[in-house]
Amino acid sequence: MSTLEREHVMPPRPFMPWTMALCAGLCVSCVLVLNVAADSILGEQTSAVGPLVVISVAASLCMVLARSCERLVLWKRWLYAAAIGLLAGSIVSAWWAVGALSATKALDGRAASSLEFVVQGDPSINDGTYSYTCETCVDGRRLGEVRLSCDRELGAGSHVRVIGRVSRFENDAYGRSRVLRGEVRKVKAVRIVSVDEGSPGPLLRLRNGLLASIAPATDPARALIAGVVCGRSAELRAQPAGDWFSVTGTAHLIAVSGSHLAIVGYLIEGVLQKTRCSRGLQRILLALTLVAYASFTGASSSAVRACCMVFATLVVNGAGRRRHGASALFVTMSIFVLLRPMVLFDMGFQLSCASVFVILCFCPYATYALGELGVPTGIASMLSVTLCSQLATLPITIPAFGAFSLIAPLANAVIGPVVSLLLAVSIVLVPFSLVAPLQVWALVVPMIAARCALFFEQLFAAVPGASVSVPPDSMWIYLVPCFLGILLVWWPRPQARPMAAGLVCLALLAGIPYIYWDRFAPPSATVLDVGQADAILIRQGGTVALVDCGLDERVVSALVRNNVHHIDAVFVTHWDEDHWGGLPDVLDQFSVGTIAVAANALEDAPAEVLNRPGVMYRQVARGDTIDIGTFRARVMWPFDTVDGEGNEDSLVLLLSYAQEGKSLRVLLTGDAELDQEREFVQEVGDIDVLKLGHHGSKVSVDLDLLETLKPELSIASAGEGNRYGHPSDACIDAVKEAGGAFACTIEHGDITVTPTAKGFAMRCQRPW
Repeated sequence: MSTLEREHVMPPRPFMPWTMALCAGLCVSCVLVLNVAADSILGEQTSAVGPLVVISVAASLCMVLARSCERLVLWKRWLYAAAIGLLAGSIVSAWWAVGALSATKALDGRAASSLEFVVQGDPSINDGTYSYTCETCVDGRRLGEVRLSCDRELGAGSHVRVIGRVSRFENDAYGRSRVLRGEVRKVKAVRIVSVDEGSPGPLLRLRNGLLASIAPATDPARALIAGVVCGRSAELRAQPAGDWFSVTGTAHLIAVSGSHLAIVGYLIEGVLQKTRCSRGLQRILLALTLVAYASFTGASSSAVRACCMVFATLVVNGAGRRRHGASALFVTMSIFVLLRPMVLFDMGFQLSCASVFVILCFCPYATYALGELGVPTGIASMLSVTLCSQLATLPITIPAFGAFSLIAPLANAVIGPVVSLLLAVSIVLVPFSLVAPLQVWALVVPMIAARCALFFEQLFAAVPGASVSVPPDSMWIYLVPCFLGILLVWWPRPQARPMAAGLVCLALLAGIPYIYWDRFAPPSATVLDVGQADAILIRQGGTVALVDCGLDERVVSALVRNNVHHIDAVFVTHWDEDHWGGLPDVLDQFSVGTIAVAANALEDAPAEVLNRPGVMYRQVARGDTIDIGTFRARVMWPFDTVDGEGNEDSLVLLLSYAQEGKSLRVLLTGDAELDQEREFVQEVGDIDVLKLGHHGSKVSVDLDLLETLKPELSIASAGEGNRYGHPSDACIDAVKEAGGAFACTIEHGDITVTPTAKGFAMRCQRPW
């Protein structure tokens, strides 16, 4: 049989091993117990009796069915495995829960200055704030993990002493996610007292040396090299370029996982084959090299998972047994959960395991189906991997990010090989940057490859409709795993005509969101999550306006994920950079009709936003009204002409909607503070929603002002870990004391309000 004929043979239905039941039992019991423990750590009064009873009953039922039902003889191994998994998961998760609760008691009431923090891994960076997972110790005794935030970079393994405050996480989506990942308390460092970097091992010294020579904070291309080679993507994610990977569905390319290890393994194996080592010794050296690389890149859960699966494959091959990817996956997952049950809530682990499972099950089937449509084998293989991975991760990514990338298959097909080439050349060349005379030359080729990858990322991210916004609580996304389950059981032979008709229907359906958002968008006002900055999107039908433009390119990503294709008007409240800084990028990426500012403020406009071809410039004064579709925006402040330089010069707009029995009144205050707001608040009167001034600072509102406005919802736009402490406790307390609800982009991402017959409805990018 020829190679071409073999490729077009219908693949058999994949075999599901009994270890799948063991892994499922472990996961279910751990999730139940750990959520109860998280409630206790977050201050909720809950009982563990219910989950433990459910686990015990389920395990007993599996045991009884396995022993008593002869007809289930083929399922006995599965039932026994599920029962063992349920019991083992409850034991290991309960053990962790007891330790975590003990750690919280030891940490509560203790001054941060009495603790020693040991940094674990790389930071996340947001608006100049570095956040780390740290082990806490007292007199050499380990207490537990915390989330430490400070204003400087700390090396992995550093022993740090700080002056600050130990506090409980808020019982919201972010706080729960941190607790479920093992961090029992948060610590905000006011001042770092001492940092002892200790004696790092050889791998960590090598990594630190490479990162110093790459300098990822200085350039997006260097940040991409650091992410691909060293597994440190904090600098890339902190830059606007990091959002491109999310929009195009290619974020997995910068996460060290199986594809990275495959490339590294291929290079190492090529070198080993040039030696005279025996095949067995080559396997051992290859396994050790991959373990070292996984450790070198920070030992992320996805990298360690891939490394364990490679190791299992090498052992099976060495023993002369047939390898089975699904068995290796579920055994690896079970070991991970038994050793550290909190890994279940690590999104990297979830994405890695889900995508690998679906790829193992359906990639040959998808390749065969695409081949039936006439797609060349190489392209079909590449597309099938991307499609399987995207389908597998939908139930995870959409609830977390509220977006779905339509351009991901094409972007992965184009950018994937470029990033693979970048990794291959960087692994070989970047280590030479440690040699002083070669430092500049060693990065030339990797920089070319990195800039090429970023060029394509920016190109695809700018395509209108590249990413569509999906409500995080949409139930339809769970139809995807149901569809895959049905397909696995049914396993029909693909036929060209039905598939072609189905693809045409899908293409038409994919065009519907573009037409809908471009012409028939419902009336809404959205406070966009753009970090420590302001950007408010107003739209109705085909009319779109933007009030402020954030600080940088993050506003473009926010507009893209909200399906914006053009902008009719941009209102710049004043010339603080966190309100206009993203305007040049908006002008570069979108067609903009008008830029509006307060009277006389145009004279002090930055040069980057002036004299743009096709853009009209308008100055508005108190009392002016501007129609945005069926919305009407009325200028409430400033009273006089201004230069737009200070917070007191902020343009304040009262946004009103009244149509078909629905109404909405929203006050957009820019950076205005109490002194300005008291001048016009009586005229504004009762409103539905207040966009808090100056990111929710302590001087943005008080109880008297809130009692006049009576907003049912107050929204603050701020960045996580910002150095100003926004939104302030005083602002939040005033809102709650006035009886209104409070929401912030830090916890909820983009916050959208829409008019209804009974007031308004709110939708958040992340769960409320």
